[in-house]
Amino acid sequence: MVHKETKKKNLDVVIEDITTTTTTKKNETKPFERPPIDLIQDMKDGIRYILFNNQANLIIMPILLLIESIVLKYIIFKIPYTEIDYKAYMEQIEMITYDNELDYSKIRGGTGPLVYPAGHVFIYKLMYKWITDGMENIHDGQVVFRYLYLITLLGQFICYYIMGLKPWCVVLACMSKRLHSIYVLRLFNDCFTTAVMVWVVVLLLCGGKLLEFKSSTKKMQDNSSKTIKKWHLICLSIVISILYSFAISIKMNALLYFPSIMISLYLINEGQLLNIIGYLFVICGIQTIIALPFLKTYPMEYFENAFNFGRKFMFEWSINWQFLHEDAFNNEFFHLSLLICHVMLLLTVILIKYPDFLLNVLESLSYPLSETITNNKDNLNSITSIICYIVIVTNFVGVIFSRSLHYQFLSWYHWTLPLLIHWSHMPIYLGPMWYLIHEYCWNSYPPNKGASILLTCVNDILLFLVIYYHGDSDVSTNETMNTKVTMVEDDKKEK
Repeated sequence: MVHKETKKKNLDVVIEDITTTTTTKKNETKPFERPPIDLIQDMKDGIRYILFNNQANLIIMPILLLIESIVLKYIIFKIPYTEIDYKAYMEQIEMITYDNELDYSKIRGGTGPLVYPAGHVFIYKLMYKWITDGMENIHDGQVVFRYLYLITLLGQFICYYIMGLKPWCVVLACMSKRLHSIYVLRLFNDCFTTAVMVWVVVLLLCGGKLLEFKSSTKKMQDNSSKTIKKWHLICLSIVISILYSFAISIKMNALLYFPSIMISLYLINEGQLLNIIGYLFVICGIQTIIALPFLKTYPMEYFENAFNFGRKFMFEWSINWQFLHEDAFNNEFFHLSLLICHVMLLLTVILIKYPDFLLNVLESLSYPLSETITNNKDNLNSITSIICYIVIVTNFVGVIFSRSLHYQFLSWYHWTLPLLIHWSHMPIYLGPMWYLIHEYCWNSYPPNKGASILLTCVNDILLFLVIYYHGDSDVSTNETMNTKVTMVEDDKKEK
């Protein structure tokens, strides 16, 4: 028995020795071997990353902001200011400020009567008093518009990053010669409207992200925490409504966004109709407060001139309809047909991206105090992508069916072009080509038939592609995933 026990002990010792030796062999670290340097492959990976990976935007966007700041400084220093409308703005402000003229039908400048709402008056009154002193100090006004351009660009970049744009699309936001001149060489009021609308969209996307986060939380907490989150969304919606109303008060083109803003607020508030009615009152209330001096004295004259939907445009300055005869351009039937097409395509865009829209609205009408789309959130892939797509494409549809586009109107939708090109799934060799053709049309002076036909064609092609793919960005994510896969495979081969 003793002999057997000693044998067992010896066996255990041998087994322990074997296991320790095997583990030590496994744990032995190999000397570091530097992988072979492949400059060509490394350059390919770097270029692919810079062009296609959304994370590269964290490097590219600050660089673009810095470059744009320098470029705008150079333009202001080197290229003389071009007078078009700013002098007329100042003359109209003089009549309001010094002549105490509050009758909109009598307020005039060198280019005609005042046709913009009271927000425009408020901004350019500040410009008159504090910045340019009428026409005496235009340079300071150009500096203000330079900062306005950069603030707008920052908001654009936030939108692009949230929506996962490829860097080569982002760069297109900074490539327009015409847009630079609209801001720092012309000082048009369209720039202020665009700046406000860009930040409205940023807040809408933040609301979408917040709601996605709320809906993705499976474990429901106590009622107080849910109420706090709900009030966060309500407060955000009120801020959005105030800013949007202010944008309308600067220039009426912000109304092109109106259907999409209401749908976005409807989604953020989970279909609670009573909230949407409240936001409509906020929008109307802000309009009333801003226009109060004019509404107290000559209300009808204010509405007839500031919100004149039947205003005639000059055919000679129309960029988009030069291929028509002037009589056709001014024809009421043509205007009506544009409106009908606009509404029909608008409904198409909304229903393609948000198929349950009509069903949810009917539910909300039946239960106006309830969150009617709470149970349907699983059907909505990404609330943020739905909001962004509907807002951007709605504006683009409105631009395409506008009765007239003047040179400064490029600022209405240029900031959306990188998003639209991204959604169109144009490859990198076609997207910039489309953009260059589009830019040529806007820089062709004076407005002419050829550029007008070309502009209509390229915009229609882009809209068709965006509707066809209905905002799916699978291509971009796949490309990013492919780059990651190839890099992993390369690492495995090296090992």
